[in-house]
Amino acid sequence: MTAKLSGLAPWLAFAVILIAAPRVFPSATALTMMSLMGVMIIFALSYNMLLGQTGLLSFGHAVYYGLGGFVAIHAMNAVIHNRLEVSIPVIPLVGGLAGLVFGVLFGLISTRRAGLVFSMISLGIGELVSSSSYILRTFFGGEEGITTNRAKLAPFFGHKFGPQLEVYYLIAIWCFVCVLAMYALTLTPFGRMCNAVRENPERVEFVGYSPRMVRLIAFCFAAFFAGIAGGLAAISFEIMNAQQLGAQQSNLVLLMAYIGGVGSFAGPIVGAVIIT
Repeated sequence: MTAKLSGLAPWLAFAVILIAAPRVFPSATALTMMSLMGVMIIFALSYNMLLGQTGLLSFGHAVYYGLGGFVAIHAMNAVIHNRLEVSIPVIPLVGGLAGLVFGVLFGLISTRRAGLVFSMISLGIGELVSSSSYILRTFFGGEEGITTNRAKLAPFFGHKFGPQLEVYYLIAIWCFVCVLAMYALTLTPFGRMCNAVRENPERVEFVGYSPRMVRLIAFCFAAFFAGIAGGLAAISFEIMNAQQLGAQQSNLVLLMAYIGGVGSFAGPIVGAVIIT
């Protein structure tokens, strides 16, 4: 019983911090910054699923964050244009599914190799998508990006998410759920197999598993959660532009993971808060 309570204590503390933070820091600037922290926590943890847990150093992880955000913002505009009864809390899931689709597409190519080759492929894919964002103006909006108005979507139990406080709590809920889901994933046999692929892929083959398939599944999970982070960013800022896809954003999440420490689950959370 004591062990169960001690295991729940960090999660209760995390929930209390998320709930109480706007009471301690009620200014508009603080709410915007804390909203960005919540988004970056999800993004950094999704990146650490590749780097810290599976040993895959990616230089293009922002692709799934950015594409998830763009698909989410287009979905919001489509809902507004067609006057559909869809509310804001569903939109991050749209971004996550978009990230998953692109994760499968690009993961089938990049996870054929590990190590330096994987890193170079991820960099090439990242630069390809980033440069395409200035050419495919209908989807990416060119240098101006794509904008939306979240308040025009259908209300959710009377909340239209116009005030930043409501947006913060939406991000906080998604942040808590995603962090919990990613932590639970590390405790599964698949999570342990990711660690085995990181340490010794040859031994993984000896026990009957495919290191490439493990890398691909981990890659898809990471892209899914990065897409959720992108969808939340689209909701919070109501704009997505080419900078969200580029090398600068990929380098930023890499820095978050390394500053916090890739060896522990909570490390990227600390790094995301510090960098933000």
